[in-house]
Amino acid sequence: MDLQRINLKLLADAPPDFSVDSFLAIFGRWRTDAANPAAWFDLADYAHMPKGAGVVLVGKQGNFSIDLGDPGPGLLYCGKQDYSGSVEQRIAETFQRCLALVKPMLAEPEYPAELNVQPGSWELSINDRLDSPNTDATDQELRPGISAALDSVFGPGAYSMERETDPQKRYGFSIRASQITAVDDLFRV
Repeated sequence: MDLQRINLKLLADAPPDFSVDSFLAIFGRWRTDAANPAAWFDLADYAHMPKGAGVVLVGKQGNFSIDLGDPGPGLLYCGKQDYSGSVEQRIAETFQRCLALVKPMLAEPEYPAELNVQPGSWELSINDRLDSPNTDATDQELRPGISAALDSVFGPGAYSMERETDPQKRYGFSIRASQITAVDDLFRV
């Protein structure tokens, strides 16, 4: 299976009246960074949509956004291309790509203090229902590689993963790692 569309969302706590406006300024600056491998080329503001995409920085390799959709707000990386290797390598690379954006985001002066990331709470999905439908067969094929990647990110047995079982939704997992208290704790096992 040639996984290329892998979504990874780091969940965050935010007040009900949370505004995504500061992300327009941050992403506006980031868009001009020609050295980023994502090759940013567009910025979209969807803040008017309740529980929607928020603000999205669109790139060739992937998109990065403040996402307000279910199961809650968070920083969402949507990988689109340039993956190679095993399922384990692709999932681990998605975490690395996401963290390479999350870490500088958290250091931005405009980053809203009221948006508190939860380093042990993640949502992972494969955004390709044709090649990776949400079926038991897909799960049997992908779960071993996903589990191996999560072992490298969080530590063996240091997390739980709950599969999305609705066949109408994308194949994916809610991942919780209670011992991870900071973004910098990831990949340190």
